[in-house]
Amino acid sequence: MIQRVQSLFFFFSAICSVTIVYAFPVLQDESTSYLLKEHFADARLFVFLSVALSVFAIFQFKNRKRQQLIAYVARLMITIAFLLIVFSHREERDFDIGLFLFFIPYLTLFLAGYFVKKDEKLVKSADRIR
Repeated sequence: MIQRVQSLFFFFSAICSVTIVYAFPVLQDESTSYLLKEHFADARLFVFLSVALSVFAIFQFKNRKRQQLIAYVARLMITIAFLLIVFSHREERDFDIGLFLFFIPYLTLFLAGYFVKKDEKLVKSADRIR
């Protein structure tokens, strides 16, 4: 059931994360903007791991517990990437829009986990009725 709402949130999280990597600068100084695709290889790795986990979670619709775990780990990867950028380069440069946009995939992964949990409760209540 790929058309469920949590699958859409997983997909939206993957699209937003890839867009942040290639389109939005995360740091800037007086004359230069720094993109994730050109700089910050370690943070880029964690973002792409989050993208891969989000896409993988879409096809794990039969196992809701695994989907919930994948959503948690993907959020952790986004958090690690954010913290790597913030704590390793905070004194050198100013933060730019791409760094603040990390909250969108984090929020969509949180909502995906919420709807997976809600779906699990619905299935358990239907099993109790039978």
